[in-house]
Amino acid sequence: MIPKLIMLAAGALAQPNPVHLDPVAVELWADSLISPALATSGVPGALLVVVNRAGVILNKAYGLADVATGRRASADSTLFEYASIGKTMTAVIASQLIDEGVLDPDQDINRYLTSAQVSGPKVTLRMLLAHRGGFDDDITGLLAPFDGDIRMSQGELERRFHPLVAPGYATAYDNQGYGVVGLILRDVTRKSIPDLYRERLFRPAGMTNAIHGRPADGMTRLAHCYTVRGPGAIEECPLWLYREGLMGAGGVAATGADMAVYLRMLLGGGTVDGRTVLTPKAFADLTNWDHFRFHPGMPGGGHAFSQFEEFRGLEYAHSGSIPGFSSMMKIYADRDLAILFTFLGGQPPGFDLTVSNVVRSLRQANLRDEARPGITALQELTDTFGARFIPANRPRSSEGTGVASAAATERLDDYLGHYVSATNHSRSFVARLGGWGGLLTLERAGTDGVRLGGLGELGDYRRVGPLLYENPKGDRLALAGLPVGRYLAIGLSGGVFRKTTWIESPGWSMPMFAVGFLLLLSGAVALRPKAPNVLRRLAARSLIGLSLVVAGLLAEWQWGVTLGVVRGSIVLPLVWRLALLVGAGMLLAETARFLRSRSAESGRLGYGHGVLLGAASIAVVAALVVWRVLGAFPPYFSY
Repeated sequence: MIPKLIMLAAGALAQPNPVHLDPVAVELWADSLISPALATSGVPGALLVVVNRAGVILNKAYGLADVATGRRASADSTLFEYASIGKTMTAVIASQLIDEGVLDPDQDINRYLTSAQVSGPKVTLRMLLAHRGGFDDDITGLLAPFDGDIRMSQGELERRFHPLVAPGYATAYDNQGYGVVGLILRDVTRKSIPDLYRERLFRPAGMTNAIHGRPADGMTRLAHCYTVRGPGAIEECPLWLYREGLMGAGGVAATGADMAVYLRMLLGGGTVDGRTVLTPKAFADLTNWDHFRFHPGMPGGGHAFSQFEEFRGLEYAHSGSIPGFSSMMKIYADRDLAILFTFLGGQPPGFDLTVSNVVRSLRQANLRDEARPGITALQELTDTFGARFIPANRPRSSEGTGVASAAATERLDDYLGHYVSATNHSRSFVARLGGWGGLLTLERAGTDGVRLGGLGELGDYRRVGPLLYENPKGDRLALAGLPVGRYLAIGLSGGVFRKTTWIESPGWSMPMFAVGFLLLLSGAVALRPKAPNVLRRLAARSLIGLSLVVAGLLAEWQWGVTLGVVRGSIVLPLVWRLALLVGAGMLLAETARFLRSRSAESGRLGYGHGVLLGAASIAVVAALVVWRVLGAFPPYFSY
């Protein structure tokens, strides 16, 4: 009997309706879109690769790789950074080692890790490859300057290697989880990650210029990093390297010719030009879309790759973004076509969520209105390619082989309410607050449908199966009850949201904190010499408490991860977290003291002002509680 995985691989390679493209027509189309978009957006350069299994249809670079020197971008010699597309390459190597019996995807990964150990519940390689490890969503401190030291101490690795949510249940895009995969591969093979990529992927595939990490010749062949605000308004930003504990999540730089080989290898089921990178069994495992499928009626995910649904046959993809570079790669397996597009810009200059970097990023990424259409055209180029060259006349390709059973007690009402992104778990309170900005709301629509709000009104969906809904475009929404809560997925199995409560919403807590902050500042008026003593004392101590709270929040935002997680410091984080506690305590204590005094000395107006200051103090402390920033000792503890 032919093994099921090999049958799946054969199915993935079947070409029931390949699309044959004229290279001249593709180039004319690309030139007509990319060149004007670069001019109107100010983006310096870009690269487009289109292939089929037989060869390259188009491999063309546009614009500049280095603005300062005027060096042109070259499809055959310029190295572009592909960021998270490197996760797919990590998954390729992991699939090889699973196929060889070196790795068991269902074993506790601590069996394979020697550089550090993961604490908490059991985590398996299968969980990590499916983005179900549950690690911190914030990658502050995990990128190093191009000439910096990428090494990490065992202490830092183990502080980071602690799942913040129960692993194995909900799919939530996990950079740190793929960093752990990289270390597993390194530890079991006893080869550095750059050597591992070269020996197991680049050399066997024929990707002659591809590298992982810092090139031996430095920046000579690299495209440079830029932040773009519009034509003539670009700034060069530093190139970044993935640090040791994140290298499995990205860090590959390659030419267009290299990526053409990689795309053709994927279209070829693991082989390209007679060279084998993955056996049929390993390739089928890499692209087994039931590895993580939220619902049988929804797109699934293989190792790193996610299915897309454009009604153009089997399609899977991965994107990548790092400061200065934006990329998208799509594989139209049933149409024997693959495309990769990358352009310089489109991302902030750094991913660290520190105060200083957030302010700098907001300033440098402030896109001018006239540049927006060009940036949008570049961001949507792969979608435009599909619409132009591949007919959307195929049946739905992203349903699983399983059948969802309708529970006798299925109740839509249990799923109505607010949802927050499943990735929204972090030690950083700023990351958590930022995640609340993507809050969704699920409501009933008629007797048999749902309406999705938030992130813009996403519209109505009609029921097409148990806990499965579809909008007029054919996009689907599914619901599921997991042991860790109720979840919702939109379109991709990776687009998962967790049901939450009204408490986890910046819509009320952030305005409440802001109003409380401003009202407490009004206490400065009560510091005048003629103010009643009881009111003056309340105002003075409340302002001191507020100052301690603000100082503690800013210190936590700026240095919390750097000192607490990277360096493992205790003393300084303890100082500012005690300041937060003391400040919050002063606000509440002085409010209680004032309200108990009921002093006639302050007069009706003064007493009213004092009550207002007390209410503001309570509002500020309530926001701190909701934000979960009080306590957290030691600094790398999360609660």
